[in-house]
Amino acid sequence: MIRNVAVVLALALAQSALAQTAPTPAPNPSPAKSSTIKPSPAKPAAKKPAPPKPDAGATAAAAQRGRCIGVIPHIGDHFVVQTIGVMAFGNDLKEVPIESWGLDDLVVARVRAAAGAGVAVRRIAYPANAFEPFDHPPNRLFRNAAKDLKNVVQTIAGASGCERYVVVVKDTNADSMTNQSFTGIGIFSRAGGDVHLFALTALSVFDGHTFEVIKGGVGAPVEQKLGSNPTLYDRLRTNPMHGPNLALKEDFPWPPSQDAVMGLRDTTRALLAESLDKTLPKLLAPKNADEE
Repeated sequence: MIRNVAVVLALALAQSALAQTAPTPAPNPSPAKSSTIKPSPAKPAAKKPAPPKPDAGATAAAAQRGRCIGVIPHIGDHFVVQTIGVMAFGNDLKEVPIESWGLDDLVVARVRAAAGAGVAVRRIAYPANAFEPFDHPPNRLFRNAAKDLKNVVQTIAGASGCERYVVVVKDTNADSMTNQSFTGIGIFSRAGGDVHLFALTALSVFDGHTFEVIKGGVGAPVEQKLGSNPTLYDRLRTNPMHGPNLALKEDFPWPPSQDAVMGLRDTTRALLAESLDKTLPKLLAPKNADEE
């Protein structure tokens, strides 16, 4: 009897322990929300930025490259006032600044006129001392002026990319009656006598790739009025050099005042323009064009 009661108690305790340790069943998952959920709207595609508008200045610069003609003028910095004396000690030479006369701009304008419509012509800027190796080369036994000029031009041209470069520098010409010479733009008088204006230029056309000279020449002389039956002395006095020059009025003062020199601006520009207009067309013509 007592043993039966013990067995019943043991069974009851075991069932109670099993009830306490049994895992709690997981709750049933909620039914999935399927067709009732609308998908999120797709994000609109990002718009591509509009291409930048071309810069007008860059377009113009690009148009001037390639087949353009670059102009490098170097004549308009000063004006020579030169006296040729009876004896050597009477010789004198002074220089007057004339940047305001715009002679280098005039050179560019005459090249543009000679090149004709449809040809891009642009002036190539350069530092003030760019021509120093050409104007004042170092002392050496044998000078190669052509090589000095080529080096200067190649440095100035840089990456400007023109097909050709027209370079205009001062030329030197001998006096037909003495052992003196004249250079560039200026006036001279022999012992206070006749006064002549001169505009001496040397022109070179450089290939824009090799920087070799394609063509070269000097400013053409202008027509001189000699009168009827001129003597040899008349010819030498009226045309004292082979380059472009012009006899001034007999009452032109010598030595000239600053005002007298500055008053020659328009006459100088006219003489230079006439000389260039006679020279540039042949220099800018195609290399195989028939020469007159």
